[in-house]
Formats: sequence, structure tokens, C-alpha cells
Amino acid sequence: MKILVVTPDYPKPGHLFSGIFNERSVVALKDLCDGVEVLVPRPYAPPIISSCISRWKAYSLTPGYEVRNGVAVYRPAVPIVPCVASAFWLNQGAFLWCRQMARKIYRRTRFDAILSFGLSGAGGIAWRLGRDLALPAGGWATGSDVRQRLGTSFHRAVSRTLRHLDVVFYQSQELLEKAAELLALPLSRLSPDRHLVLPRGIPEPPILPRTEIRSRMRRELRVTDEQVLVLSVGRISRDKGAFELMEAVSLAAEHDLKITCVMLGANPAFDETTAIQRQLDKSPHLKEIIKILPACHPERVWEFLAAADVFAFTSHNEGMPNSLLEAMAVGVPAIAFSIPPVLEIENDTGALVAVPPFDSALFAKAILDLAAVPNERVRIGEIGRRRVQQRFMIKQNMATALNRLAQELPEENLSAEMQRQDIV
Repeated sequence: MKILVVTPDYPKPGHLFSGIFNERSVVALKDLCDGVEVLVPRPYAPPIISSCISRWKAYSLTPGYEVRNGVAVYRPAVPIVPCVASAFWLNQGAFLWCRQMARKIYRRTRFDAILSFGLSGAGGIAWRLGRDLALPAGGWATGSDVRQRLGTSFHRAVSRTLRHLDVVFYQSQELLEKAAELLALPLSRLSPDRHLVLPRGIPEPPILPRTEIRSRMRRELRVTDEQVLVLSVGRISRDKGAFELMEAVSLAAEHDLKITCVMLGANPAFDETTAIQRQLDKSPHLKEIIKILPACHPERVWEFLAAADVFAFTSHNEGMPNSLLEAMAVGVPAIAFSIPPVLEIENDTGALVAVPPFDSALFAKAILDLAAVPNERVRIGEIGRRRVQQRFMIKQNMATALNRLAQELPEENLSAEMQRQDIV
């Protein structure tokens, strides 16, 4: 089976870690099927704007074609008019500008199906390409794509995508429920054969000399063996709970001087690092406790996790929190706001500590409780590791998605596919 993946973002020069989980999903697909190529609409960056605005400069530096990890990535330029008919430019407009590129790829590779990561823009392109090329198309609801205000152009665009895709996967049960709201249907009316809850999952953690790495990383971070390191990984922004985390660590450190924190993932051109840094600069004491570090290569994140004692996840709104899953996969005990996907991960297993959203005081208490009892950290970390292994591994879940998508192939193609590989 050959797949064309349509995705709204993918790692690129100027923003090397944007869409990194999309790339990991593609790499997993590459190992499971006969071929995979990627189509990423690239906002056209006018020279004047790209010379003045960091975000648009990153777009202007993005190549129209490259090969990453053995996968061909095509990035046709798509004009986007800010604040004017945004849903049109991300859906119909982007499709029109991507169509010729998709046809060219199809003539060369004859891919069998199309799979989108995200429904808001990529999903609209995917189902239209499916119609244009007479191929089955599936899509993944990843988070904000199905959290649309009713009656808006984005609501209408995503609703069309939900109706036209042959199969839709949802990172969590909450996202399936949001899709039903967009379609104005009771959940029971959504066919379980077309609408499936299936997290994309995370890769198997690498085998590393953890004791050695932990010692080295803590020296680099200037964290002593006696200190309790709280780690956060992800975009430094308000919706990721950066301000609540800062407050929680501040409160916890008032009661336990051993607590320190690293917030990993800063990219000032794309997040609110500057605002957080201003807050820290007002408090020299807090500035000593909390370090903000730039986003790093994804493989290096495992080294930071080896150094951590507690993982903090304060996001308010997620489809499925992959950074949290990665921490749990290596046995780092986690504290997280109890948003729906977090509760779905925990599922009354004790795999993590869940705290009501926005409650920095209770989050601080959870940090203090884990800091005081190392054995409890080990216990929770081990339960979390087993939970992720059972349900949230990327190769297993991508194989399930391919299995379901293959069932949409024409009968003659399906028979050939069954002979080639055991995914049906």
C-alpha cells in the first residue's frame, strides 16, 4: 500500500521541530507500507513581509521539495490572505494550488490512498484530492481542528470534511464527541466503522545509559543530586499552561528549596517566551529556580527526561499530549491538568497525578507530595510506563489505521494488498 500524507506542518528550516509528531507518524508509516510521500501546503511569503516578520521569514526559507528520513516532502506555495476568508484559503484555495502537485506525484508513484493529519485544512485538501484522483481518503482529528465555534466558516469547512472523508480517526474520545457536535448529530449516529478513536501514539523510547546521561545532564543544567527537577516540554505559551506552571513551581519552591524547574521548548518567534521571561526577570529568586531553554532536537528530549524527577504537563487544551506520553514511557512520574485526554490516559489506573485545570495551588501541592516521597515517584512512573506501552505506541496504532484504510481500497486492489503484507 502506498500513501500520500497531507499535513499542515512538518519540520522545516527556521522551525525544525514544528510538526515533529507528524514526521514521526510518517516515519512509522514508511516502515509499515510500500511507500509514503508528504504534501505540506506552504504559505507564500511575500519578500517584504518575510524580511520583517520572523514567522514569515521561516516560510520563505522553506524549500519546495526535500527528502527527510528517506521520505519525499513536497511543499507547494499557497497564497493566504490574512483575516480574509481564512477557511477558504486553508481548504478550497489550498486544494486548487496543491492539485497539480498531487496529480504529478500520483502519475509517478500511483499511491493507493490519502491520509491527512488534521481536519481543518489538511483534511479538506485530502478529501478533495480523493475525489479528484478517485482514491480513498482518511483523516486524523488531532485537536483544535474539531474545536470550532458553531456557525463559523471553519465549522462549515470541517463539517464537510467529516462528511466526505471515507474514514476518520480521533486522537481521543473527546474529539469524537466534538465532531458529533459539529455535525449536529448524537454520538450514536456516527458510524463506528467510519469514526474510530485511535491515538497516533509515540515511538518506542531509545535504549540509553540512563544513569550516565542523568548525571551528565544534571551537571549541564546545574542541578544537584539532592534537588528535585520538574521538567516541562513543549511550546512556551499561555494555552500550554506556561503561566500556571511558573506560578505552581514558585509556590512549591516556597515550601521546599530543593525544587527547581526546566521549561524546554522556547521559540520566541512562535510563542510567548518573551512574556514569560519578563515575569521571571521581575523576581531574581524565581529566575534562579526556573530555567527556560530553547527547543532542541527531539532525540535529545529523551536525555532531558532521563534527568527529570517529575514531569509537569499544564496544557489547557490538547488532542492527545504526546510529550506527556513520552515522559510516561520512560517512567518519569507525571502531574497534569485533568483535561479530557489526560483523564483518558489515566483511566483510573494511577498512571499519573491529575489536577483540576488552572489550579496552580493544587499543582504545587502535587509537586511537593511527589518531591517528598521518591518511592511514590517510582511507583507512579512504572504504572505510567506500562499504560503507554499498552495503548499508545505509534507503530501499533499506525498499523491499525492502515488496516482500516486498506478496507476502502477497490476489491481488486485489496486482494493484491492482502497478498503483499499482513495488515488486513
